[in-house]
Amino acid sequence: MTPRRGDRRTSDPVRSGRGRETNLRRRPASREQRTTVLIATNGESTERDYFNGLKQEPWVRPRLVVVAERGSPVNVVRGAARRRERDDFDEAWAVCDVDDFATEPAAREAVDSDVKLAWSNPCFEVWLLLHYESCTRFVENAKRARDLLRAHDPDWDKTALDFAKFRDRIEDARRRAEGLDPAPEGNPSTSVGQIIDMLR
Repeated sequence: MTPRRGDRRTSDPVRSGRGRETNLRRRPASREQRTTVLIATNGESTERDYFNGLKQEPWVRPRLVVVAERGSPVNVVRGAARRRERDDFDEAWAVCDVDDFATEPAAREAVDSDVKLAWSNPCFEVWLLLHYESCTRFVENAKRARDLLRAHDPDWDKTALDFAKFRDRIEDARRRAEGLDPAPEGNPSTSVGQIIDMLR
């Protein structure tokens, strides 16, 4: 039976003005749209190298952009908020060391600007140390944390992190971090594991 004129479906080929057949049905997107996440750190080498290594992992779902922001945790949060607005990121994180800073000002700034905070006390190296051991004893400062890291990796260099040494231990670090005091005032403490959860 010959179809009536009104029965024609838009998926049927239609001849264009130049004689080529075209299909009016919308093609599905060839690639799923990925969430974009900004990670701003107040460390210029160690944190940046770690997250740049992490974003190459096949299980990481969002597209990560890693930047360094100089100054206090408040400055890092403000820088993350500014970049998120300018470049239209879906989510922004500030990864900060407690060191000798008060945590409350940055926490308030993060709430006001809708930036998520991942603290490490006293420093990011606590998160790295958790890849090797359950660190529950007080860590006096960043130097002490690095000394503890060198007990597992004598070649440890904060200016040249080798992500391959941590890749297969990430889940161990995340699990161990859950056993620490979740408050940034706790020592040792780190909430970087929340970023790992977000990436899956």
